[in-house]
Amino acid sequence: MSINKYVFVLTFLFSSSGLFSQSLNIKVLDSVSLNPIPFASIYFSSNKGIISDENGEFELILQELKMEDSLYISSLGFKKLSFSLKKFKDTIVFLTPKPIELENVILTNNKLSSEEILKRVIENLEKNYENRITENKIYISRKTKSETEKFNITKFKSSIQEINRELLDSIRDNLSKENNSGLETLCYYYENHNQDLDKDSIAQKIKLVKARETYNKGDELLQTLNERLEESLKNNLKSDSYFKIRSGIFGGDLDVDGLEEVDSTDLESIKKFQKKELNRKENFAKNVRNYISGFYSDLIFREKSNLNFILKSSKYNFSEPKLNYVGEQLVYILECKPKGRSKFAGKLYVNADDYAVIRVDFKNVRPLFKLKLLGVSINQYLSEGKILLSKFNNNKYNLSYYQLRFAQRFGIDRPIKLIEKNKNVKGRRKQNEISFRMDLAAKNEFNVEIQVFESNAIDLKKFRNIKEDNKVLPDYVEAFNTNFWEEFE
Repeated sequence: MSINKYVFVLTFLFSSSGLFSQSLNIKVLDSVSLNPIPFASIYFSSNKGIISDENGEFELILQELKMEDSLYISSLGFKKLSFSLKKFKDTIVFLTPKPIELENVILTNNKLSSEEILKRVIENLEKNYENRITENKIYISRKTKSETEKFNITKFKSSIQEINRELLDSIRDNLSKENNSGLETLCYYYENHNQDLDKDSIAQKIKLVKARETYNKGDELLQTLNERLEESLKNNLKSDSYFKIRSGIFGGDLDVDGLEEVDSTDLESIKKFQKKELNRKENFAKNVRNYISGFYSDLIFREKSNLNFILKSSKYNFSEPKLNYVGEQLVYILECKPKGRSKFAGKLYVNADDYAVIRVDFKNVRPLFKLKLLGVSINQYLSEGKILLSKFNNNKYNLSYYQLRFAQRFGIDRPIKLIEKNKNVKGRRKQNEISFRMDLAAKNEFNVEIQVFESNAIDLKKFRNIKEDNKVLPDYVEAFNTNFWEEFE
């Protein structure tokens, strides 16, 4: 465990415009007010699409698109624009408001009710959606904003003289009230949803290509205080020790990694360090794999999806369908609201030709999770986003874009005790102990974006032969630049 994570335990538990020829960062603006247009639809003639964020911004990855594609940008209340990708080099796009907003008049001989549309969607699920093993070329971005609303430490005691109340108060007072971080990852993700597997096999695999992260490192004073804390831990804790955390009924073990210095002449120390580094890389890959797997599991054609508007449609009330266009595609638009205790409301965009749901907008109507017990409180109060499903080379619909905004509040008002343990030392007299009462309240907001550039069906033999040999950890950068895509081939 790095010293940054130790500081977390002892304090939290207490532009550039383009990617040269590779990508463009684009902003969609109202041509009259010059205000950003949030959640504008961006579509391509290849049937793929993305959505601008709340600031009207999106990134166009040129090397992942065919130059013969056309680009369409639209938003309700504005005139749609189209461009040839060969000639498109702008970083700002202006949409013109429609002078008179009238509903589209669409002539069709298929005037269907919501019930009839849903029935046809269900009848065509197997034909429309990909349920084979797939290899997916993916970019995932996670941005986090954390705000500390309250942070008080009382009844502090420490057996380590250098780690005293004055030091911790100084660290606490110099911590940022708001912290921002970001993580971007490029990978190949292998999804095996229904195929038979060996008993000990996993249903998903991942090959990481590269990753980068950015976060607040703190000012010079805070870094100096952190160095003092690190030095105190190095001088007082044994390299093979771990912390036992106790807080009433809560408890756990915390390894003391990253505090010892590696002797370049000591082969055992080098081997131990290399093993820890390998574990870090394997754990990072596993976390990314499980994270992506969670999004695929929530697709509307999956049985265990929380967005079960189709497979459990009896739990929802549906509006009368409206006909409109998404890009060049004629769609039925159905709004749905839960009848009982279901947590999400949604809007479905159903392709009028093949009855595939090609877009889902969703937002929770009640908290996803609430807990208030023994001084601990959690309130996951926001989960909203948009999902786009597109046809790939295998002519089946699968995830092409996922945008999620998630927020929660966390609080703890409990006594905390950190006890140094070491299996190689007998007795307790030689062990260190730090205890305090912590009153903390914080708010976290997560913004996630997934773009799937390619999705191809593969057979079970190829899936079984894929070896996960991930040796990637995120590179730290002061701020994200735009050359992240150059090595993604």
